[in-house]
Amino acid sequence: MFITIEHQIHDSAGFQQCAERVFPLPEALYVHQFLPAEDLSRAVCLYEAPSIERLRDYLDPLLGQTSTQRYFPVAEAHAIGLPVHQLA
Repeated sequence: MFITIEHQIHDSAGFQQCAERVFPLPEALYVHQFLPAEDLSRAVCLYEAPSIERLRDYLDPLLGQTSTQRYFPVAEAHAIGLPVHQLA
């Protein structure tokens, strides 16, 4: 499933350091896009994962207090411009 994450970044330098620890991603998680705001106060990501819980359980501990995440599943039937699925 495609999952969008909206990051509200509280500490941009800390977020960048934590985000580096996210990679390489474990099996069954794939990032398609990372779209940061120019001032690095927010970012939006498009992931592919088996579930929101699987993605949240992996990312939230790594990002710690540097940001607050909001996760939501993408309504694929109504979306425009989704990439090709990478996970089978």
